Amino acid sequence: MLTLVIGILTAAAVWFGLHFAWPGHPFWNSVAALFGFLGVGLLINLQVKKRLEAIFGEVQSSILETQEHLRRKITMLQNKMQGGPRVQAMVEKEQAEAIMKSIQILDKVTPLKKWNLLAVRQANTLRGQLLFQIKDFAAADPYLDKAIIMDPVTLAMKMTRLYKRGRLEEVAKSFQKGIRRFKDEKATLIYALYSWILVEEGRIDEAVATLFEAKSKTESEVLKQNWEHLANGRLKRFSNAGLGEEWYALHLEAPKAPRIRQQAGVGGPGMGPFR
Repeated sequence: MLTLVIGILTAAAVWFGLHFAWPGHPFWNSVAALFGFLGVGLLINLQVKKRLEAIFGEVQSSILETQEHLRRKITMLQNKMQGGPRVQAMVEKEQAEAIMKSIQILDKVTPLKKWNLLAVRQANTLRGQLLFQIKDFAAADPYLDKAIIMDPVTLAMKMTRLYKRGRLEEVAKSFQKGIRRFKDEKATLIYALYSWILVEEGRIDEAVATLFEAKSKTESEVLKQNWEHLANGRLKRFSNAGLGEEWYALHLEAPKAPRIRQQAGVGGPGMGPFR
């Protein structure tokens, strides 16, 4: 990584320069060299961060522009009393095409790799999120597997795909890490998803235990009601529908009543320039 190389060269230049100009003070020469190393690294990283935020901002602007266009189009169709699965499919197709174009903007991050390895990983995390949103799961999986988990939505996406690929042990590990990291209401989606998976797998007792913990650590009425339903044997009444779009954006279930709806927004809490 060039940042490290330049930092080392700067530190060496400072040390040897002071050594010849001010011999007999190796400690202070070393301190100055350390500051030179850190200073160069800080300066480069700030420039990389600024460039990265500009690229992410461009992606965000592109997606917001698409969402506004589709919002107007949906409103127009609703005014004409048009709707149903055909219109929904058309809207999703247009949004998928627009998001794929937005993803191409992230290619601008590649040159930053030689300065900061995390820059590419951040971009790939966003790639995974966007590909998941348009249901291109095969393409999203490699990115989500190595995603930087900064918010519960990204973790939920990763857990969803691990579950769909039958990697239940990894789902459980991700869940445990998630509830340790995300506290209170931030953990609601993680608890909801994991309890849903347990129910799907027929592990009702584990789901009841998970929801018992969830209702004491969050204030979610949905989780509380689901615990009551399972604890009293009302399995058919278990539902995460009360979480609304946050739940349906995971593509595990569809709303019972067909309706025209926009795709979930980019990223989640903690996605840097998107919040």
